[in-house]
Amino acid sequence: MKAKNNPKVIADTCIWVEFFRTKSETSNCLRDLIANNLVAGVGIIIAELLQGIKTHREHEIVLDVFNVIEYLEITKDVWIEAGMLSRRLRSQGKTIPLSDITIACCAKKHQYQVFTIDNHFHAIQDITSIPFFSR
Repeated sequence: MKAKNNPKVIADTCIWVEFFRTKSETSNCLRDLIANNLVAGVGIIIAELLQGIKTHREHEIVLDVFNVIEYLEITKDVWIEAGMLSRRLRSQGKTIPLSDITIACCAKKHQYQVFTIDNHFHAIQDITSIPFFSR
């Protein structure tokens, strides 16, 4: 499970959903990364997770985990880069959720890798230098 360059990652929402709901190779990998203090979170991921929870207990679990890992603020520069990247992708006929683009731009700013299984990120990776984590 070696990462290239900086070993720290921002795990995308789809990775967190798998982490909280299943026992899989992906969730085990994230668990190992958390144990080694190699995972950072951002607000947009917390919001996406909280919008999908069903119980108060799930709410507590999500917040407990995000209180333990590093938290990265999404700065104005990241929002600007995300908007420009979204525009560039749209000009190529690719409509990618702004949340995914913002996560990728935040990872780039902090020189972290994106840990994802979401195909939207392939389109982002095709035109940027954003590093992606592979197990």
